[in-house]
Amino acid sequence: MYDRESIQVLLAKNDKAVYRALVVLFERQTADEQASENTQLLNGMGFNGRDAGFGTSLAKQVIRWQDGLTNYRTPLTMPQMNAARKMLRKYAGQLAKVANEKAAVAV
Repeated sequence: MYDRESIQVLLAKNDKAVYRALVVLFERQTADEQASENTQLLNGMGFNGRDAGFGTSLAKQVIRWQDGLTNYRTPLTMPQMNAARKMLRKYAGQLAKVANEKAAVAV
């Protein structure tokens, strides 16, 4: 079972967890929010209004990299990774909820 603290530790140590977290939060945005890179609904899902533009941009970079559409060794630069880690700390509760829901379905 994941909790806020365990997710924060994972994000601090694991680059792949950061990539996955960005994509998970992006996927929780509505299609309109994804396209506009803004938050339109206050539903506790995805990025908040302040982080929507930056978080969506990073998530799209990760998705392009995962799809093989870039030649980069990693999807994020070191400054982007550091900023993503800092930003994602506030989403640890939401990410723990998603991880626990997926773990429950897998059982």
